[in-house]
Amino acid sequence: MGRRLEIIKQVGSPQDLETTHGISRLKGTHGIGHTRLSTESRVDLSHSQPFWAHGHLDLATAHNGHICNYHKLRRRYEQRGVRFYTENDSEIIGIYLAERLSQGMTLEEALRASLIDLDGSFSYLAATPDAMGFAKDPFALKPLLVAETDTFVALATEEVAIRAALPDVYDAREAQAKEVRVWRS
Repeated sequence: MGRRLEIIKQVGSPQDLETTHGISRLKGTHGIGHTRLSTESRVDLSHSQPFWAHGHLDLATAHNGHICNYHKLRRRYEQRGVRFYTENDSEIIGIYLAERLSQGMTLEEALRASLIDLDGSFSYLAATPDAMGFAKDPFALKPLLVAETDTFVALATEEVAIRAALPDVYDAREAQAKEVRVWRS
């Protein structure tokens, strides 16, 4: 997608994704993934994460939780001509961030604004060509663990996922309510 973002989606296990697409051989500064599907939407590739923001090609998101004011926001965007491709509340996050970025906000500013404008319990990741970040809702109901060293930043909903991918000695901590972090590449 776009100039610097590639989205690969596949239904199946992470190992199947590796076998088919060679994810471990891809080169880049950062990436986001979503390997567990728990959704109110259909189970197919178009409804699976990560999502990308149509019209803002180099922005992708992965989300855990529920955006309670999704339908209200969706109607507002549709009235402005935005086209949605799914009924998944996760799709609104990319569209929301794309709009804020196009207004001149930095990724960090857009993530902070989302804590006011998105209603619900959620934690989500966002990736742009030069940055990756997260936002965690004011209630801190959805898990998000952060492990950061001099050589990597890893985020996941379960510590076991980080440890399986990066077996080493480092601290992992739970992100706090209303926490926003951004890392630049």
